[in-house]
Amino acid sequence: MHLVRAGVGQVRIIDRDVVEQRNLADQVLYTEQDASEGRPKADAAAAALAGVNADCEVVGIVADYAPGNALRVTGAADLLVDGADNLETKFLLNDVAVATGIPLVYAGCAGTEGAVLAIRPGHTCCLRCVWPKPTESAARMTCEIRGLLPGTAAAVAALQSTEALKLLLDLGAGSLCGLLRIDVWNGVLRRVPLPTLGGGLRSCPACGDHDFAYLRGEHGTIARELCGDDTVLLHAPSAPSAAVDLERLQRRHSDNASLRVRPECVHFEIGECRILAFSSGRTLIHGAGGLNRAKSLYARYVMG
Repeated sequence: MHLVRAGVGQVRIIDRDVVEQRNLADQVLYTEQDASEGRPKADAAAAALAGVNADCEVVGIVADYAPGNALRVTGAADLLVDGADNLETKFLLNDVAVATGIPLVYAGCAGTEGAVLAIRPGHTCCLRCVWPKPTESAARMTCEIRGLLPGTAAAVAALQSTEALKLLLDLGAGSLCGLLRIDVWNGVLRRVPLPTLGGGLRSCPACGDHDFAYLRGEHGTIARELCGDDTVLLHAPSAPSAAVDLERLQRRHSDNASLRVRPECVHFEIGECRILAFSSGRTLIHGAGGLNRAKSLYARYVMG
């Protein structure tokens, strides 16, 4: 919304999910009608933004941003802006940015805290310079676990869009703030010192080694539809037989009345969907209405 109001010429929005009532507290582009209709987020956001600035072309693409289509749907973009809610997609965006030279503005937030990092490939550290691989603790710092104060999302969006404008105006790497961390509850904003570009490159899988494992699909979630009953089977390709932490899932969803725990499986329901997570590392989701929705539920309620 900030970029459209600022006069950006074209915005392309890519999202696989649909609007839910729970989104309305902190995702300001959506309405109760969008949620009641289960409208695709990309379509709803594009429609809302079209009424903000008629000179800006807003395109909504309902798709799962994945290794197979990332370069194609990114196209000839001048800038990538990260609005993803999972680390898998964030690291994929970083791979695309470094591989193509397109600048990226990363952002993440949960609870009352958030972070922003503007990345100009070849001039600044990238996301994997800072975090070579996602840690287990980082994977659990999600809105599903910690919630999200609406003001946190607003503050992070303001910082992110400001860094985005610097990149679009080609003001140079010196104008960028590096890694910003904000705690809106305690009123704290700080800049985290980053290694010099040379120091980051030596240890970075993406910048240094040009190892774009996320873009190759080595860390993406594998999902396939099973025949006949709106069921999707999901697992992580890097370790398809790795154990799922059933005890963690049990603790996380302990307040869900539908929770059922068995020695090798945890079962619970989210809305009309049934989720069965197995210790083998595989998960079945019934009633999601397709792959995109199933992957969103998987990222949010099983992996998040």
